[in-house]
Amino acid sequence: MSQPETALRTPSVPRGRVADVDVKGRQTLFMTLLVVFSVAVIWLVDISSGPEYGFAIFYLIPIGIASWWLGRRPAIATAILSGAAWISADIISRTATSVPASIWNGITRTVIFLVLAVLLDQVRRERNALQSVDAHREESLALVAHTLRRSATEIDAAIADASRAPALSAAERDAILELRRQSRNFNRFAEDVLEVGQLETGHFRLNKGRFDLSEFVATLVKETDRERLQLVAEADAVWVDADPERLRTAIEHLLNNALRFSPAGSTVHVSVDVRDGRARVVVKDQGVGLARSHLPTIFKKYGRIETPETRDRIGVGLGLYVVRLIAEAHGGSVSAASVGLGLGSTFTLQLPVAQAPGSSQ
Repeated sequence: MSQPETALRTPSVPRGRVADVDVKGRQTLFMTLLVVFSVAVIWLVDISSGPEYGFAIFYLIPIGIASWWLGRRPAIATAILSGAAWISADIISRTATSVPASIWNGITRTVIFLVLAVLLDQVRRERNALQSVDAHREESLALVAHTLRRSATEIDAAIADASRAPALSAAERDAILELRRQSRNFNRFAEDVLEVGQLETGHFRLNKGRFDLSEFVATLVKETDRERLQLVAEADAVWVDADPERLRTAIEHLLNNALRFSPAGSTVHVSVDVRDGRARVVVKDQGVGLARSHLPTIFKKYGRIETPETRDRIGVGLGLYVVRLIAEAHGGSVSAASVGLGLGSTFTLQLPVAQAPGSSQ
């Protein structure tokens, strides 16, 4: 009986990974040749410049390139090569210096080169480690966001069923309202995290349309809190080219922030106008206000401003960062102003004005 033949299979490598390896290999070869060429050029200049000039400091250039792009071992090899090149150049072009002195001076410089090569490589490693940690954190946040969004959807469905139950007590209705509020908070956090991920990496496309910003904001005001939000808009339409869904996200953040950090029952003034060729949405509240030192922080990622008045209402610091990213993606900006703590805040979202439909360009 013949033995079954055993097929030898070569482990398959994804085509994309092979391409990445080839590109990395070509980059490594190019950087290696650049380093060797740089050392050779510096050496040639050094031996032809005469004894009154010294070019030892320029050997730091190829050492830095090797440390940053090739790693520790190539950097150490480049440092030793640079030291040897300096010694030979010193012996050739500086005949007044004895050979032992040139060798000793070269050794001391080589030690300095080696230390700098190791230090630069360590900086590169720490930078890569921080980038890896940051990427892992963002991936974890995205996973949490997806989980929270799914949980918020399930909670909303359960709340809808519970709210239809007959003869609910006042305490039970309050509990349902609180659950609905917390569910919306979960969903808002999830949407912010996912929005930030798309906007930062550029994995998104603005689905722009031309519409009247005044009418758009009026609709959002009615949907958010028509009792506390007071809108003043231009009599004429304010046309913008924007992605309505992303712009809705940005403006809702500004409206909800103003409501959350203002006293219960206070009025938040919202206006839409055009100034200096820019369409503006201005949200002015009577809330906790901002100190001058807070202004550079509030639009940064995780830029949380914690005061005794905001400690119980502050989020994770993504909302205003999302507003900034959306505004900048549209070629606009967002800014904040405040007289001081306890004196309210004014947030201004600016966008380029568009031509009215049907008008000549």
